[in-house]
Amino acid sequence: MQLELVFEGLEEIQPAPTREVNIDGVPVLIQDTGPGEGRVVRLLSTDPLDYLRSDLYPGAVVKLFRCTQTGWHS
Repeated sequence: MQLELVFEGLEEIQPAPTREVNIDGVPVLIQDTGPGEGRVVRLLSTDPLDYLRSDLYPGAVVKLFRCTQTGWHS
Protein backbone atom coordinates (compact mmCIF):
# COMPACT_ATOMS: atom_id res chain seq x y z
CA MET A 1 0.00 0.00 0.00
CA GLN A 2 1.30 3.45 -0.86
CA LEU A 3 2.32 5.64 2.08
CA GLU A 4 0.43 8.58 0.59
CA LEU A 5 -2.78 6.59 1.05
CA VAL A 6 -1.91 5.51 4.58
CA PHE A 7 -1.11 9.03 5.75
CA GLU A 8 -3.82 10.80 3.75
CA GLY A 9 -5.62 13.37 5.91
CA LEU A 10 -3.11 13.11 8.75
CA GLU A 11 -2.35 16.85 8.55
CA GLU A 12 -5.98 17.66 9.25
CA ILE A 13 -6.14 15.74 12.50
CA GLN A 14 -5.94 18.16 15.41
CA PRO A 15 -4.62 16.98 18.77
CA ALA A 16 -7.10 17.27 21.60
CA PRO A 17 -6.52 20.36 23.75
CA THR A 18 -4.81 19.86 27.06
CA ARG A 19 -4.66 21.99 30.14
CA GLU A 20 -2.42 22.36 33.11
CA VAL A 21 -3.97 21.70 36.50
CA ASN A 22 -2.82 21.03 40.03
CA ILE A 23 -3.95 17.75 41.58
CA ASP A 24 -3.29 17.73 45.30
CA GLY A 25 -0.52 20.27 44.70
CA VAL A 26 1.11 18.37 41.81
CA PRO A 27 1.20 20.19 38.43
CA VAL A 28 -0.18 17.87 35.75
CA LEU A 29 -1.07 18.22 32.06
CA ILE A 30 -4.47 16.62 31.40
CA GLN A 31 -6.79 16.04 28.48
CA ASP A 32 -10.53 16.24 29.12
CA THR A 33 -12.26 12.91 28.54
CA GLY A 34 -15.76 13.66 29.80
CA PRO A 35 -17.77 15.62 32.30
CA GLY A 36 -15.82 15.88 35.51
CA GLU A 37 -12.85 13.74 34.50
CA GLY A 38 -9.65 13.91 32.50
CA ARG A 39 -6.72 11.74 31.44
CA VAL A 40 -3.20 12.50 32.65
CA VAL A 41 -0.96 13.32 29.69
CA ARG A 42 2.18 14.30 31.60
CA LEU A 43 3.37 15.13 35.09
CA LEU A 44 5.01 18.55 35.22
CA SER A 45 6.39 18.25 38.73
CA THR A 46 10.07 18.62 39.55
CA ASP A 47 9.69 16.52 42.71
CA PRO A 48 10.82 12.93 42.00
CA LEU A 49 8.46 11.61 44.69
CA ASP A 50 5.47 12.77 42.64
CA TYR A 51 6.47 10.29 39.94
CA LEU A 52 6.13 7.43 42.42
CA ARG A 53 2.48 8.19 43.17
CA SER A 54 0.24 5.32 42.10
CA ASP A 55 -2.67 7.63 41.22
CA LEU A 56 -0.78 10.00 38.88
CA TYR A 57 0.78 8.48 35.80
CA PRO A 58 0.30 9.08 32.06
CA GLY A 59 -3.00 7.55 31.01
CA ALA A 60 -4.59 7.62 34.47
CA VAL A 61 -8.13 8.99 34.61
CA VAL A 62 -8.58 11.58 37.35
CA LYS A 63 -11.65 13.30 38.76
CA LEU A 64 -11.47 17.02 38.10
CA PHE A 65 -13.02 18.02 41.42
CA ARG A 66 -9.53 17.32 42.85
CA CYS A 67 -7.96 19.88 40.47
CA THR A 68 -7.32 23.58 40.27
CA GLN A 69 -6.75 24.85 36.75
CA THR A 70 -3.59 26.80 36.00
CA GLY A 71 -3.47 27.06 32.18
CA TRP A 72 -4.50 25.84 28.73
CA HIS A 73 -2.38 24.24 26.03
CA SER A 74 -3.26 23.32 22.46
